[in-house]
Amino acid sequence: MGLFQKKRRFLPWLIPFILALIFLSLTGRSIRRAPWYEEAIWHLVAPPQRLLRAASSAVARTWSHYVGLIGVSEENDALKQRIAELEGQLVRAREVRQENKRLKALLSYDDSFPRETVVARVISSDPRAQFKSLTINRGYKDGVEPLMPVIGPRGLVGKVGKVAAHTAQVLLIIDPNSAVDAVVQRSRARGLVVGQAGRTVLRSGHYLTRLEYLRRVSDVREGDVLVTSGLDRIFPPGIPVGTLHGLKTTPYGVFKEAVVVPFEDMAELQEVMVLSRQSNVALSHKH
Repeated sequence: MGLFQKKRRFLPWLIPFILALIFLSLTGRSIRRAPWYEEAIWHLVAPPQRLLRAASSAVARTWSHYVGLIGVSEENDALKQRIAELEGQLVRAREVRQENKRLKALLSYDDSFPRETVVARVISSDPRAQFKSLTINRGYKDGVEPLMPVIGPRGLVGKVGKVAAHTAQVLLIIDPNSAVDAVVQRSRARGLVVGQAGRTVLRSGHYLTRLEYLRRVSDVREGDVLVTSGLDRIFPPGIPVGTLHGLKTTPYGVFKEAVVVPFEDMAELQEVMVLSRQSNVALSHKH
């Protein structure tokens, strides 16, 4: 009886000790290896998880790539717009250089003519019309008057016709109603340049005039340069007119005539210079 009571005294300490050992044994075992049914579940669930993980990774990469492409596309659009702007600026710069070149050639006449001149821009031109003329953006408000000579960078263009406040019509030398007293620069042979308005095959885009009343014995050759004589008291002397081609004798054998190809391409003129009447008077006295 005494021994049983001693053992009973240790029971309150023994039972918790045994439960602790059982708990530790179960916990250690779960750490070392999972039960078979958990492993079976893992084997069943793992493949779909891998597929889902791979799919989500692919979607994430695709999305990031798509977002990146959107950014690249926007950048390309911005670059294209910038390139277009730069190309436009380059074209405008070239246009300014070309205009400056034309104006420089036009203003070079200041070395030969007095400075009573008006530089004008061609605002309309139709050499195909019945009257071969063009319109400039200067009128009587700018000092432009009828019959004033008009020249281009290469040579004679025509004379002023109708004049308004801020515009004027220029009758071209290719118009059949036009006549210019001219001489061959080399030999000083004299004739009358009359408008013909026929297209030439000698120089693409240019129209023809013709030289009439040239004496049969006059010293003229193919390709001679023709300039204004100044004797008609409209055009100053020495303005280049064109070159002679197709010399032939008239049916009655009294005169020669030739085709004149003007130096100026009337259809492509953009700027011209109008010479004032004072210029003509000054040049007439000078020569």
